[in-house]
Amino acid sequence: MSGRTFIAVEWGTARIRARLLAADGDILDTIVDEVRLVDLDRTARTARLQMMRARWPDASDTMWLAGMIGSPMGLEAVEQLPCPATSAAIAAHARRTQIDTSPVAILPGLSCTSRFGDPDVLRGEEVAAAGLIGTGRADGALLLSVPGMHGKWVELGRTMVERFHTSMTVELYRVLAERSILAPLMAAPARDGDAFRTGLSRAADGGGLGRLLFSARTAVQAKRFAEDEAASYLWGILIGSDVRENLPAAGTIDRTCFVTGAADVAPLFHAAIDHLGMKAELIDDNWLSATGFATIRRVAAEQETFR
Repeated sequence: MSGRTFIAVEWGTARIRARLLAADGDILDTIVDEVRLVDLDRTARTARLQMMRARWPDASDTMWLAGMIGSPMGLEAVEQLPCPATSAAIAAHARRTQIDTSPVAILPGLSCTSRFGDPDVLRGEEVAAAGLIGTGRADGALLLSVPGMHGKWVELGRTMVERFHTSMTVELYRVLAERSILAPLMAAPARDGDAFRTGLSRAADGGGLGRLLFSARTAVQAKRFAEDEAASYLWGILIGSDVRENLPAAGTIDRTCFVTGAADVAPLFHAAIDHLGMKAELIDDNWLSATGFATIRRVAAEQETFR
């Protein structure tokens, strides 16, 4: 089983990304389907699995699924695994079932109490975490995964996810851009530059987020920066506020934060973390997820969990 290609599927609330992977995680083919999970009934979800199997008929029998497809709104509800959690534990707690004619292993996601004392949950990011653990570089590291609306700050040990917390930074930006008085200032794409770094520095100094956000409007009126720089400044405020509270978690200057996720957002977080004093490394989310699936599948084979 471990030597054959296999199908790995990240199935979120608004997108399906399915890959044909070699046993070592090399990506051989990919399908991306932009579709909301709630818009698909069970028949439609099953049809998509059948389509993947038809496209890659020579892959090993078990298809590996992660993300919201394992939630109560998905195909099969899989209880989240409490942290700390190793890749082996993630594999062992996968739900093995049969969807129509396709054997599937649905990963469980994770739960924890964050360092702030809040209960928290994730589904899907455990794959990226397993990928980083599989590289041997996870000991004492942070992994920031920003694939969409919610960012996950994941604290890692050498072999396990220790805990994590969720930040709605990206969703908050989207809401402001669509519905707030600041929306007209947020049409231009954001970029790393003087306005972005000014926002970072102001957020890093602390202060009320509501006041800092409104300062973008008055700064444009006062011609402190151009209107097309306002989006960059606002991203700096929001990301700087998010990053600032995570800097104490670094412990020492030697700790690295690995950043992965959406191409329009992850580089901004990477620049912010580096600017505010923590070592940062941008890592491709496509490669990291593929490596994570391969790591989990390999340890499952070692455990003889799925024969």
